[in-house]
Amino acid sequence: MSDKLLEVKNLTVTLDSNQKLLNDISFYLKHHQCLGIVGESGSGKSLTCKAIIGLLEPYFSVQGKILFSPQNANIQLPENSDLLKQTRETLRFIRGNVISIILQHPMSAFDPLYRIGKQIVETLLAHHSISKSEAITKALNMMADIGLNDPKQVYNKYPHQLSGGMLQRIMIGIALMLEPELIIADESTTALDSISQFHILKMFEQIKQQSKTAMIFISHDLGVIHHIADHIIVMNQGKIVEQGSCEHIFYHSENNYTQYLINARKQLLTKFNTVIQPNTLTSTSETI
Repeated sequence: MSDKLLEVKNLTVTLDSNQKLLNDISFYLKHHQCLGIVGESGSGKSLTCKAIIGLLEPYFSVQGKILFSPQNANIQLPENSDLLKQTRETLRFIRGNVISIILQHPMSAFDPLYRIGKQIVETLLAHHSISKSEAITKALNMMADIGLNDPKQVYNKYPHQLSGGMLQRIMIGIALMLEPELIIADESTTALDSISQFHILKMFEQIKQQSKTAMIFISHDLGVIHHIADHIIVMNQGKIVEQGSCEHIFYHSENNYTQYLINARKQLLTKFNTVIQPNTLTSTSETI
């Protein structure tokens, strides 16, 4: 059996038959690996993943191959099946049972008219053959496992009553309950405050260390990518300009655009440390 869970070959996405948004994208993801995709806004990161999971609107034209080789025996697909050739029903089944998606804006992922607990339970019942009482128990246990205080109270709240960080944790918890082989996290820390970002990143680190789930982690933040990814793809204007191991990209990159991103982050950190250090010293002196 191949060690590749996902292999994208010559993926090209065109809008209205004349404007290329993605141009000849090729990469692969191994089982249990974390792949980081980095680039500025508009580089094609999210578009690539939407093409993979079949969420592009009909007015996009997609060419190439997206070969998917799940190990789950319940998935009735031949090895290396091309996702671009699957029916909508098959893709919907794959998205719910083998591939989970964690979106950038957690508030938009939940229906504002229904309580959080009801939505979690309905998701579980749609993808697992369990009773409603078992689903409720799983939902409460999940909320406790992800560090939410008083799960029963959270269960009965509406989405607008919870913070973005709490909703993002619940999205990750739901994804893990479905036991996918691949989690796609699309800018999942971008819309959160620093403290929430820290907790969410810790959750992803635990997923990487403790589960057998592979991940595609999309971000424009090189610091986050450096922290979580094994292999990194750098995208610019719909193309992959460089890819390689985390060490290669950060310390031995050859592409000018990659070096520009890395140097820009270094300058930002240097400026931040210059500003924060005097304040830290003043604060320390006052404490002493």
